[in-house]
Amino acid sequence: MLDNCIDIRERWNAVESMLQVWLKERREILITYTAIASLMENEPTLDSSRDNTEPQDNLQRLCEVLVDYVSAGHFEVFYELIREAEAIGDGSDKLATSIIPQIIDTTEVILGFDEKYPLPAGEPVAYTTDLSLLGEILERRFELEDRLIVGLHRAHAVLVGQQGV
Repeated sequence: MLDNCIDIRERWNAVESMLQVWLKERREILITYTAIASLMENEPTLDSSRDNTEPQDNLQRLCEVLVDYVSAGHFEVFYELIREAEAIGDGSDKLATSIIPQIIDTTEVILGFDEKYPLPAGEPVAYTTDLSLLGEILERRFELEDRLIVGLHRAHAVLVGQQGV
């Protein structure tokens, strides 16, 4: 992925750019989740047979962004964070062995949510509980990802001459 990077500074900058795009997707998850939660206050049951396309559209969008975000994390971001840490050689890559399995546990819940929603037409369901559980899982996942980013990337900013990041 970032195999063409000439030196560690170039690799760090490429990882930083990748992280910024990925974290922008995270913000989109939070915005969409919040929109659904606010709609849920008024209508706690999602009924796809009625004309309530806003909750359905938001739920569809949330599922799409969640899958993209989780996939990018597992197949790009975590890989490149570990590669960067290995290239620096300070032992920080060992942090990933304790954090990534915990992140994987959250992935199963997120993908389960994606498989359940959106619903086929005419199938109403109270999704308050599922959305609440998803919110808790996302909070935990984001906390773990932040620890990974800080421990495997931000900690190297000074080493590569990127003060103030």
